Amino acid sequence: MMPSPTTRINISLSEDVLTMLRRYAPERGLSRFLVDAATEKVEKMKREKALKNLIAAPPTFTNIPDGARYVRALRRESEKRSRRLGI
Repeated sequence: MMPSPTTRINISLSEDVLTMLRRYAPERGLSRFLVDAATEKVEKMKREKALKNLIAAPPTFTNIPDGARYVRALRRESEKRSRRLGI
Protein backbone atom coordinates (compact mmCIF):
# COMPACT_ATOMS: atom_id res chain seq x y z
CA MET A 1 0.00 0.00 0.00
CA MET A 2 1.39 3.38 -1.01
CA PRO A 3 1.80 5.86 1.82
CA SER A 4 -0.44 8.91 1.69
CA PRO A 5 1.17 12.25 0.94
CA THR A 6 1.88 14.21 4.10
CA THR A 7 0.99 17.76 4.99
CA ARG A 8 2.79 19.81 7.59
CA ILE A 9 0.56 21.50 10.19
CA ASN A 10 1.02 23.52 13.35
CA ILE A 11 -0.83 22.46 16.49
CA SER A 12 -1.07 23.81 20.00
CA LEU A 13 -0.74 21.51 23.01
CA SER A 14 -0.91 22.17 26.71
CA GLU A 15 2.38 21.80 28.58
CA ASP A 16 0.96 18.75 30.40
CA VAL A 17 0.15 16.96 27.15
CA LEU A 18 3.53 17.84 25.66
CA THR A 19 5.26 16.49 28.76
CA MET A 20 3.34 13.21 28.47
CA LEU A 21 4.17 12.96 24.78
CA ARG A 22 7.85 13.51 25.42
CA ARG A 23 7.76 10.83 28.11
CA TYR A 24 6.00 8.13 26.06
CA ALA A 25 6.64 8.90 22.40
CA PRO A 26 9.93 7.79 20.86
CA GLU A 27 12.58 10.51 20.83
CA ARG A 28 12.51 10.54 17.04
CA GLY A 29 9.02 9.74 15.89
CA LEU A 30 6.65 12.16 17.57
CA SER A 31 4.80 12.78 14.30
CA ARG A 32 4.28 9.04 13.71
CA PHE A 33 3.13 8.67 17.32
CA LEU A 34 0.56 11.46 16.90
CA VAL A 35 -0.65 10.05 13.57
CA ASP A 36 -1.11 6.61 15.13
CA ALA A 37 -2.93 8.07 18.15
CA ALA A 38 -5.24 10.17 15.96
CA THR A 39 -5.93 7.21 13.67
CA GLU A 40 -6.82 4.99 16.64
CA LYS A 41 -9.12 7.66 18.05
CA VAL A 42 -10.94 8.20 14.74
CA GLU A 43 -11.36 4.45 14.20
CA LYS A 44 -12.77 4.09 17.73
CA MET A 45 -15.23 6.94 17.08
CA LYS A 46 -16.32 5.29 13.81
CA ARG A 47 -16.91 1.96 15.58
CA GLU A 48 -18.90 3.67 18.34
CA LYS A 49 -21.04 5.50 15.77
CA ALA A 50 -21.68 2.26 13.87
CA LEU A 51 -22.67 0.51 17.10
CA LYS A 52 -25.05 3.33 18.05
CA ASN A 53 -26.63 3.15 14.58
CA LEU A 54 -26.97 -0.62 14.91
CA ILE A 55 -28.59 -0.35 18.33
CA ALA A 56 -30.98 2.34 17.07
CA ALA A 57 -32.00 0.30 14.02
CA PRO A 58 -35.35 -1.46 14.06
CA PRO A 59 -35.26 -5.15 14.94
CA THR A 60 -34.93 -7.61 12.09
CA PHE A 61 -36.46 -11.04 11.71
CA THR A 62 -39.28 -10.18 14.10
CA ASN A 63 -41.21 -13.19 12.77
CA ILE A 64 -38.64 -15.65 14.20
CA PRO A 65 -39.52 -16.48 17.83
CA ASP A 66 -36.31 -18.39 18.67
CA GLY A 67 -33.19 -17.29 16.78
CA ALA A 68 -30.99 -20.12 18.05
CA ARG A 69 -33.48 -22.78 16.93
CA TYR A 70 -33.82 -21.08 13.54
CA VAL A 71 -30.04 -21.01 12.99
CA ARG A 72 -29.69 -24.66 14.02
CA ALA A 73 -32.37 -25.62 11.48
CA LEU A 74 -30.57 -23.66 8.75
CA ARG A 75 -27.31 -25.41 9.60
CA ARG A 76 -28.97 -28.85 9.48
CA GLU A 77 -30.39 -28.05 6.03
CA SER A 78 -26.98 -26.88 4.87
CA GLU A 79 -25.29 -30.02 6.21
CA LYS A 80 -27.87 -32.24 4.43
CA ARG A 81 -27.28 -30.34 1.19
CA SER A 82 -23.51 -30.67 1.57
CA ARG A 83 -23.75 -34.43 2.16
CA ARG A 84 -26.09 -34.81 -0.83
CA LEU A 85 -23.64 -32.90 -3.04
CA GLY A 86 -20.64 -34.76 -1.64
CA ILE A 87 -18.97 -31.63 -0.32
